[in-house]
Amino acid sequence: MNTKPHNAPNQIVMFSPSGALVDEALLDRACFNLRDQHGFQVTEMPETRLRVQRFAGDETTRVLSLEHALCLNTPSVLMATRGGYGLSRLLPLLNFPELVSRLNSNAHLLCGHSDITSLQLALMKAGAEPSTLLHGPMACFDFGAEQGANPLTAEHFLRAVNKYAVDIEWPAAHFGIDNHNPVTTFEGPVWGGNLTLLCSLLGTPWLPSMPGGILVLEDVNEPAYKIERMLLQLLHAGVLAQQQAVVLGNFCEPKPGTHDNGYTLSSAAEFVQRQLNHVPVLLNFPFGHCTPKACWFQGGMGTLMLGSGHSARLTQTPR
Repeated sequence: MNTKPHNAPNQIVMFSPSGALVDEALLDRACFNLRDQHGFQVTEMPETRLRVQRFAGDETTRVLSLEHALCLNTPSVLMATRGGYGLSRLLPLLNFPELVSRLNSNAHLLCGHSDITSLQLALMKAGAEPSTLLHGPMACFDFGAEQGANPLTAEHFLRAVNKYAVDIEWPAAHFGIDNHNPVTTFEGPVWGGNLTLLCSLLGTPWLPSMPGGILVLEDVNEPAYKIERMLLQLLHAGVLAQQQAVVLGNFCEPKPGTHDNGYTLSSAAEFVQRQLNHVPVLLNFPFGHCTPKACWFQGGMGTLMLGSGHSARLTQTPR
């Protein structure tokens, strides 16, 4: 059982802003595990288990569910049950200044990744405090297993919720960093999320400008050449060159085929970094559609350190 400080949110509210649940048993187990193993009070928005085609309710229903969740006056972790697809339909319907006002004043923590990327970035652009936007686990994938969450996933999540702190170390391959320096340090706002969703926001009103940032990217089941193409789209749009560093997480990319002839995600990252010159690219960040999963605060100032032996560390304290 986890003991929480008095100022940490003790309630998790489940909501489904995107795709419909694939297996309700996963959500049942997630709710049980979060209560039993980690001591949270867990509730669900009434619309959480709806299905209309592939979506968790029609657009009006999902908008109202999100609005009502943000109106709760008890500071809560608002955790998405899953991603999928659906938030792109909602963005033109959402009153972001009003949502941000509710999110900030009620001190909620909106938690999720994948399709939630677009919602978090739009909220951040509209003025959401970084301490209200946790880019992290979701209920079904990360807490729905019978044994509960992976211990490292739970550790990262509980540190973020209880202490508003991020501390992640990993062995990072990298391009564009001088190996002769004992420690290389970058400081800036940590932001990003799903690569496909980020690219989908280019040219829209919902993509924030984050010069000097530490851009974290992940995706799922995309071959390396498609990942490179999207990275080049961000490059040509001027996003990558503004960053302190680009950090690539887990991409679950398919195995290279015979036609790839040795071309991999690492090849794509190296090529993109050569176009950037001064902006380094790091790989293997433990985040994405994977487990164990780290988490981080969207837009919160962070410090990225790369030491000798390719050991990398990302820290944040948004409060």
